[in-house]
Amino acid sequence: MDKKFNFQELQAIVATLRGENGCPWDKSQTHESLKLYTLEEAYEVNQAVSNLTKTGDCTNLKEELGDLLFQVLLQSQVAEDNGEFSIEDVIDGIARKMIHRHPHVFAGRHYDSVEQQQADWEKLKAQEEGHKQNSLKEDIDLIPESFPALIRGEKVAKKAAAAGVLSTNDEDVFKDLLTSVINLQLGTAGEDPEKKFSSDEELSEKLGDTLFALCRFCAKYKVSGEMALLKKLEEF
Repeated sequence: MDKKFNFQELQAIVATLRGENGCPWDKSQTHESLKLYTLEEAYEVNQAVSNLTKTGDCTNLKEELGDLLFQVLLQSQVAEDNGEFSIEDVIDGIARKMIHRHPHVFAGRHYDSVEQQQADWEKLKAQEEGHKQNSLKEDIDLIPESFPALIRGEKVAKKAAAAGVLSTNDEDVFKDLLTSVINLQLGTAGEDPEKKFSSDEELSEKLGDTLFALCRFCAKYKVSGEMALLKKLEEF
């Protein structure tokens, strides 16, 4: 087929799939049932980027971005069928958000540094409709539980540091990490029986301390633990 379809035609295809004479599978989908597929497609996009970096072939990335876009359109069509919102509302919302959060691009604002621009980004987020000054717990509760643990841990650590609950001092960050590793060593391979872990639950708890200390390290130095680990796994 020589024809190239455009966005509106793809939107019409999705609506047809969900329509009266459409596909039974597509018609049966809900926001909840599509969660797993959306997550899978996002991971496949990431894998396609890795493949592109290795091979220089963008074919797979183009295909996977299409699959992810289909999920956005399908979720939006479910919402429209439910009388919630439309894909036009989604597009309008993200366009307004990007314009609002980039005044240095669209409104002539000047920043002296990237750090200043990022600080203003956070302020602009707080000003947006529906946003209010939240407690730390409320801020953390807004972080999706479906995030991979490392990603969620880094975001929690970042918010806790911004609220002053966690120190961002280099010495404190390293001390927390080193102390947690030493506790793991003493509880598993150490010679002092009083410091040995008494159960798998205690070992799991102390390992959690170490992993969160790593998340705190990643948040402090603005490195993605998730991507660092994925890269190491690929190398291994």
